[in-house]
Amino acid sequence: MSPSGKAIQATVLFSTVLGVAFLWQVYGLVPPFVFDFVAAGWVLFVADSALTFLRPAASYVLAFVLALLALASSLPQSAHYAFIQEGAIAPAATFIVGTAAQILLVILVPYHFLLGGRRGAPGSAEAGDKAPPP
Repeated sequence: MSPSGKAIQATVLFSTVLGVAFLWQVYGLVPPFVFDFVAAGWVLFVADSALTFLRPAASYVLAFVLALLALASSLPQSAHYAFIQEGAIAPAATFIVGTAAQILLVILVPYHFLLGGRRGAPGSAEAGDKAPPP
């Protein structure tokens, strides 16, 4: 696995673990239907975590999409910035670190596919196929 692939895998796994803390923090703060929506997103991250070991290229694409969705749903929420202003350390840290992880994924995935070679892409030796002869 390439260094960028390892970084993507580690960031996906980290996001999944951080999601547990996030779910614990928001459980009593949001209406049940919102919590169900957030929990469904976390389940997708759990699936993506497993996929990083089985089908890395597909996992990286899913990670990119999930990161964009997470950023699009969290950055516009003024309540998230209120945690920072109020000095609520745990929720503010979860928001800041989680946002940084998603931004990292948005940067790493295109880098991996465009600049880092296509190791791990379908048809490559890393994806489980035979490498083409030199």
